[in-house]
Amino acid sequence: MFGHKTPIRNGLGRAASGESGRWSAITHNPWIPIMIASLAWGSAPAANRAILLLGVSPFTIFPLKQVIGATAIIGALALTRRNLRMDRDTLVAGAAIGVFNMTVPTILFTLGFLVIPASIGAVIVAIIPLTTILLTHWVVPGETFRIARLPGLAMAVGGIVVMGWAPVGQPSSRWILGIVLMTGGAISAGLGGALTRRYAVRHRNAPLIVSQYLTSAVILSLLSIPFDGYQGYLTIDATGLWLIVYMGAVPTAISFAAFMWACRITTAARASLTGYFSPLLGVTLGVVLLSEPVTLQLVVGMMAVAIGIVVSDRPDRLDERRRAASAGSHRRG
Repeated sequence: MFGHKTPIRNGLGRAASGESGRWSAITHNPWIPIMIASLAWGSAPAANRAILLLGVSPFTIFPLKQVIGATAIIGALALTRRNLRMDRDTLVAGAAIGVFNMTVPTILFTLGFLVIPASIGAVIVAIIPLTTILLTHWVVPGETFRIARLPGLAMAVGGIVVMGWAPVGQPSSRWILGIVLMTGGAISAGLGGALTRRYAVRHRNAPLIVSQYLTSAVILSLLSIPFDGYQGYLTIDATGLWLIVYMGAVPTAISFAAFMWACRITTAARASLTGYFSPLLGVTLGVVLLSEPVTLQLVVGMMAVAIGIVVSDRPDRLDERRRAASAGSHRRG
């Protein structure tokens, strides 16, 4: 979305001289958008939990957060002169993605953070790539789930089960509810990711993005009405308000833009590194900023999920190496 039309070579491309050369070196360095996306996404659990600890209702958070995110993304697309006109099929496809990839996860994650710490939630959110891989088997024609991914998926599920064991002093039923809500959000986001892969090859990206952001903003804005979400703006303090603005601008909009930037200038495997960095940062911020305890459940669960992600991602990395080796041999030939 915010990439460049010139081809990229060796990660940095052919830099021009002077100011344009330095600017090209920055905009074509994949680690810059990867780190921006990782920092933005990784800060979401702690920011979300911090707002809730201030006593702000989830239904006060939803509308402002999504409207800010939608405005930022649509505004950026308009400024880059993208064609935002859409037909009915694109509208419907984007709406489906918006429901499962943004709306349902936003609701379930926020309600989950009412119960469990940001550090635990950050680890559960990390399984989204795994649920995407699993669900593409049924959603995307031609995509099949590879058995080689099964051990990694089982390891990640085991990590969530470990974290589902309530710490001493926590009501078991309430803790398990929080884990279930977070896991449900991750599964919904995975389905949204699978739908994105299904429809992205059929429709233009810009109107598809607009449709999903608008759908999510409208649904969450309407959903907040019967739950008196808008009354919360009469009593919210400046800290809570700015945290909601931050959630809408940074984890919702900037992270998405940075990830799209990374996808334009580097391989999918390298861009997916955000999935490794974000949970680690989320756990760190929860422990450091919110003084959350480092429990045995957190440590064991985080290790199991991390190993599961690495093992599940291994077949893709091997395939990419084989393709690179094959391309190299053809060039030498």
